Order: sequence, then C-alpha cells, then structure tokens
Amino acid sequence: MGSRGGRDVLLLCVVMGALFGVAFSAQSCSTLLASNKGFSACQDLPKLASTLAWRIDNATNSVDFAFSASAPNANGWVAWGINPTAANGQWMAGTQALVAYQTAAGAKVAGYPITGAMKGGAPAVPGTLSVNFTGTSTVITGTEMTIYTTLALKANDSFTMNNVWNVGPSVDQTSFAIASHSLSGDSLSSGSVIDLSSGQAFNNIELPNQKLKNNHAIISAVAWGLLLPLGVMAARYLRPFSNGNPAWFYIHVTCQCTGYALGVIAWALGMRLHSLNQGLVPYKHRNLGISIFALATLQVLAIFLRPNPDAKYRKYWNVYHHSVGYATLVLIIINIFEGLDLLQPGNKWTLIYVIILCALGAISLIMEIITWSKWIRERNSNKQAMHGSQYKGSSAYRSGREDV
Repeated sequence: MGSRGGRDVLLLCVVMGALFGVAFSAQSCSTLLASNKGFSACQDLPKLASTLAWRIDNATNSVDFAFSASAPNANGWVAWGINPTAANGQWMAGTQALVAYQTAAGAKVAGYPITGAMKGGAPAVPGTLSVNFTGTSTVITGTEMTIYTTLALKANDSFTMNNVWNVGPSVDQTSFAIASHSLSGDSLSSGSVIDLSSGQAFNNIELPNQKLKNNHAIISAVAWGLLLPLGVMAARYLRPFSNGNPAWFYIHVTCQCTGYALGVIAWALGMRLHSLNQGLVPYKHRNLGISIFALATLQVLAIFLRPNPDAKYRKYWNVYHHSVGYATLVLIIINIFEGLDLLQPGNKWTLIYVIILCALGAISLIMEIITWSKWIRERNSNKQAMHGSQYKGSSAYRSGREDV
C-alpha cells in the first residue's frame, strides 16, 4: 500500500512539474494582458511556444509591444523584430531585431540588424536599427525572457507588419555576437504577417526556397538513396548466380551512372540553395553531401580506371572499390536523415524512407544468407571433388606399382 502511495505521489509530482514547465515556458496571453502595461491585444504565436502582446496608442502614433519566449538554456537568447522588407519567403534578411540575453552585468536587450552580410557567415552583432524602437527593456527569469518596447510609427505607416522571432543557444560575452539558431523545423518558419488593428494574423508562412528544397530532396533521395544501393546490390547478389552472364554488370553500371547523373543535378540544386541561404548553413548536411559527391565520383571513374581482371593489383583495387562503395552508402543514409531533419516534411515521409531502408536491408540479409550458402556448398563440393581425385590418383599409382 505504501509503495503504491509513493508511486502515486511521484506520478503527481511529475505531472505537476510538466504542467508548471509548460506554464512558465513563456508568459501567456492572460498573464501579459493582466499586467500593468495596458496591453489590449495578444496572440500565442504559432512557433517556438512564444507570445506577442501589444497596445496601439493613436495619440502618439506608436505601438507598445511585449514578446515572450524561452531560450534553449540559461546562456541562450530570445529575439523578436519587425521585417519591413520581407518578401518571397525571405523572412530573416532585413529583420530589425531586438535580442535579449543574460550577461555578467545582468539582463540585456540590444538591437541587431539582420543584414545580407550574414549570408557569408558573418556573426549577428549589435548595430543601429532602421525602425524606431524606444523604451526597450527586458525581464529574464531563468530561461524565460520577455522583451518590452515601443515602436514609433511614421505618418501613414500601416498597422500590418511582418513579425519575426527566434531563439538561440549562446551569446559571446565579449562581442555580444549571437550564435546561430537551429537550422531546421520551427526556427526556419518563425514569422507571420499580423494586422495589429484587427488582431488577425496570417501564419501560413512558406519556408524560403521551399520548392527548390523539395526538388533537391526528392532527386537526392532517388539518386543517392535508391539507385546507388540497388546498383551495389546488383553487383553483390546477382554476380554469384550469373554463370558468366554479364547482365549483372550492366545493371550495376546503369544504376550507378543514372544515380550519379541525378546526383549531379541534386548537387547543383544544393549549391543553388547554398548561394540563396541567408546565413543559415547546415554545415553537417553540406559537408556530408560534399563527401558523398566526391566518393561517388571516384566510384564512377572506376569504370575507366579499373585494372584488367588478370592484373597483379586487381584484388587490391577490388578491396578499395568495395570499401569506398559501402562507406558511401553509410554516409548517404546518415545524410538523408539529416536532410529530413532539416526539411521537416512530416513524419510520414520519414516513415516511408525507414520502410524502404528496412526493405532493402531485409532483401540484403536474405540474399547474404543465400549467397553464403551457395558459396559453402560449392566449396564443400570442390573439396570432395579434389579429395576424390587424389584418391583415384593414389589407387592408380598403387595399381601401377603392383602391375610392375
């Protein structure tokens, strides 16, 4: 009884802890509206569990804002801003951001103009903003950070704004350069168009260059993730049963060359994406892609560089060719999962790829068993034939001796 009661108390503590964790991950609209700041409207933003409250002051033609979100850790940062120039899904470049973080001297909020300079990998550092934020301050409690500011509008400025926000892991305490936020998921679509006068928001923000990313992903998956493995399987499992028929070789070469040709197209699309990105460089995915492309190029060149079957170094070349091929397959699988993590196409697409991977693995396992069984049977048959030949030879020798 006592044991059960202890478990119930523990479960209650876990549930309460989870509820409190959610409740205090960012200030809720009810909390901000009930504060003494006089906010008249509020919206729970669709990404990163964040909240935006505001109050329009027609007398001064200004808007008071409060933005609340939680940083990934106590050393992280929270940012919110207005992008006067956002167009065609390019939400990051041009954002005039306010960034809050903790320093040795206490809570700090500063302006960060997110410019095209970040495209080349330059860090985001404090600078002069093109929009007129005044009275800016921040309140930080643990990882929860709330930014307060007033935006002074110009005559005839619209109350419809491009609203952009994000969170990141760390801040350089000397230069106050902020480390990059996540390069996948909600961090790439944390923007909305909001009409402050009506409170209406349009949150169906398309990721930058989404069509190009989709094409890159589909072609890469077919080229690297399907055709190349099928080509390897053709060489591995059809050759032992070919009986000298070169069909396995032509299937192998066709799959590899077609996969490589499509891979070149995917590579070109990836390079185009790299040139269009706004400082958001997925280094792991990019570096794996470069490695795969280089190794695949070596494999294709093998058509022209492989030694003759009777060459002295052919067996060493075979070891190299097979090793590079299998290493490339491992990198391909890793990088496809990296790409899925970046693109976030939905769980069904990840599940489809896992099913395809499992099917190819199951077929390979079955074929390995069949191939090894065939090899063992042939080896045993050869041994029996060799022993039988030796026995007949020795009998004939003895018979000959006896005849003499």
